[in-house]
Amino acid sequence: MGTTKASVAGLFLLAILVVCALSVGPQGFGWGDGGSLVLLRAPRVLAALAAGLALGIGGAAQQGVFRNPLADPGLTGVFGGALFGIALLLGCSPESAWQRAWFLPAAAFGGALGTSALLALWGTGGSSARLLLTGLGLNAFTAAGTLVIAARSGESRELLTNGAYGDWLGMATFELTWLPVLLCGLAALALLSLSRSLDLLAFGEDAARGFGGDVTGARRRAVLLTALAAAAATCLVGQVAFIGLLAPHLARALVGPRHAKVLPFSALLGAALLLGADTLGRGLWPHAPLSAAAVTAVIGAPLFIWIARRSHA
Repeated sequence: MGTTKASVAGLFLLAILVVCALSVGPQGFGWGDGGSLVLLRAPRVLAALAAGLALGIGGAAQQGVFRNPLADPGLTGVFGGALFGIALLLGCSPESAWQRAWFLPAAAFGGALGTSALLALWGTGGSSARLLLTGLGLNAFTAAGTLVIAARSGESRELLTNGAYGDWLGMATFELTWLPVLLCGLAALALLSLSRSLDLLAFGEDAARGFGGDVTGARRRAVLLTALAAAAATCLVGQVAFIGLLAPHLARALVGPRHAKVLPFSALLGAALLLGADTLGRGLWPHAPLSAAAVTAVIGAPLFIWIARRSHA
């Protein structure tokens, strides 16, 4: 599909999803009460769009920097690290966590950056299995740490449990979401500037250096910005896997392998996937909605197995 046609189709699909998302909820279907239902649902829709955008472009960047088609912030431990950072803040100082708008994003960024650094140190330079095993180990460690903190801090137990199941969109308000949404946008814009470096890395580090690429600097910036994108998304939705895996693969199928096209299309498709998953979960069971993470897992897990089998072959 041509780039222009894919762009128009993607934006049209996203517009339809926004209309549907603003129309669906436990209060009923539609835009009644003089638009009050739209205002009520708007923060959730905005949060889903921003988080999906960040996850889509973050997954594409992570796959590019690790040269691995199975990389995804939700599967490689970066999401888990972000939630663990939030858990540490809530466990140590639950009251101060809400005193400044940037406290939670800063804690999430610290956790995500820590796991990203460990992933880059231990998970690169080998096969897909090495990256995934490292990511699984980091996920297990951070999940255990989050559960321990949740069990020992009664005030934050339900909040952290909901975050682990990707169910934070339901508490979205403009006051809570404006800073993470801004950080998602800034991280996405900064990642777009790395498209040429990621193209060069696709040929290998030696070839990238031969073409004059700053391999070390590009890798560090990509890891840093992916951690920021994942941290901001975690503050909005909690942990959601497979968006960062599926969006880049769909983008490459539509527009080819060049990152100047893959990165923005991954952002667009990531926003559409997460918003669509959240809307589907609310629409099918409005009084007991499924989290976006549950819907993406049902869709993403079989596709992940297929991608893993194809990658191994």
